[in-house]
Amino acid sequence: MMKDVELLQYIHKTAEMGIEGLQNVERQIRDGALRDAVDRQEAEYREISRASGDLLRAKGEDPRDPGLMAKLSSEVMSVMQTMADPSDSKIAEMVIQGNNMGITKSLKHLHDYQGDDPKVRGLAEKLLKTEQDNVEEMKPFL
Repeated sequence: MMKDVELLQYIHKTAEMGIEGLQNVERQIRDGALRDAVDRQEAEYREISRASGDLLRAKGEDPRDPGLMAKLSSEVMSVMQTMADPSDSKIAEMVIQGNNMGITKSLKHLHDYQGDDPKVRGLAEKLLKTEQDNVEEMKPFL
């Protein structure tokens, strides 16, 4: 059974990891259209992170960022994968993989959510839609 704060912390950490992951691959992007898409996705995650932080603080909680190990492992994975294949297609594939993992977790969290705050549910649904839209936006770059 998942309550408001637990779901908001998940949303916040997921948005922060999205920002982190996109920043890790951004340096490798050569295509202007791909860079624009990644910048848009990063801005959307920033908006979700800000909203989840505001809702958490309104409920008397501090937003928790992903741990250092999660951030480091994300960066190392990005560097390793783009060293082997720095193509825009590979970067798009990595972004899709990250979002697909997020979609699965977001759906599970939404199904487990037992709270009744429409703002919390709405933000979780916005995160899910963002992840789904990100996948579609990356497909042309494969």
